[in-house]
Amino acid sequence: MKVNTNDMRHKILDVVRLRPEAVNSDKLLISLIWEKEGWAYNKGILWNLHHVSSPETIRRTRQKLVEEGLIKPCEETTEARYEDFKQARMAL
Repeated sequence: MKVNTNDMRHKILDVVRLRPEAVNSDKLLISLIWEKEGWAYNKGILWNLHHVSSPETIRRTRQKLVEEGLIKPCEETTEARYEDFKQARMAL
């Protein structure tokens, strides 16, 4: 699937409006975006992965929307993501 960042921004904003808790969980956000894009439960996982957006695209776009202040995760989530970032940086 070709990445259209503007389209992805709108998808994320729409999903977060309907399910605000999705801003705190990338797994929930990704699953909701994939359902919106037509995840077919009767097809195999490889088929589905070829027809939905990359989880990294969704995560990075969500991160950009947070940086721009368009969506805001709870403090606990923000702190946990920062701790994960520090751990990853120290591992390098």
